[in-house]
Amino acid sequence: MKEEFNIVEYIKRYYELSAHDPNHRYKSWEHCYSYFTENQPNIEIACLHLAFFLASWGMYRGSSFLLQKDYLIHKKAVEHLLSIRKSYGQHDYSRKDPKFVEELHHLINLIKKIYVDSIEIVNGTTQQVNVTNTLATKILLGSLGCVPAFDRFFVEGLRLVGLGYYNLDKRKLTSIFDFYIKHQGEFDEANKYILNKGGINYPPMKLVDMFFWQIGYEQAADIE
Repeated sequence: MKEEFNIVEYIKRYYELSAHDPNHRYKSWEHCYSYFTENQPNIEIACLHLAFFLASWGMYRGSSFLLQKDYLIHKKAVEHLLSIRKSYGQHDYSRKDPKFVEELHHLINLIKKIYVDSIEIVNGTTQQVNVTNTLATKILLGSLGCVPAFDRFFVEGLRLVGLGYYNLDKRKLTSIFDFYIKHQGEFDEANKYILNKGGINYPPMKLVDMFFWQIGYEQAADIE
């Protein structure tokens, strides 16, 4: 990893925006993830949290099929996510686990299928829906916090750090988990900072998401 990419400092810069603004859009992730970790979350309220989180993060733009749907389009996905949340919430990211990588890769594809299957036939025609890697991983980041969101800036951050990105496959997921394990001490330090300042324990893959996203975002800002 390039020396200038200080993990703790990049995560702090990301976090400080929401720390100084109680209504910052970054708070949408905290609200959504926190609700999914409650003891007895209500499915429809969880759908609302997920919908607003996704809207805050650009997933309801004009080209998205979600823009034409109400929040209950998320119901089948939310039901499944709530049924598995405990096992993902208890996962130990500090050790290599090929089986977990396999399960997570399957879950990403399952989330895509759930949305495709949820689109009903309208006027006798099946609606075309494209559930991207970006959307599927944002859904998982907002609900289970088990994988970073593979959006534009995150992918650019991967490239700048030297991990690259061509396809969201098991090898790419493994490289991200390996990166976390290698730098776990720094991620733990960043999480301790957030916990002390905001009182919320961020899961490992959210911290990873913040680090790479911030790098990609700052690089894009410099170019523009």
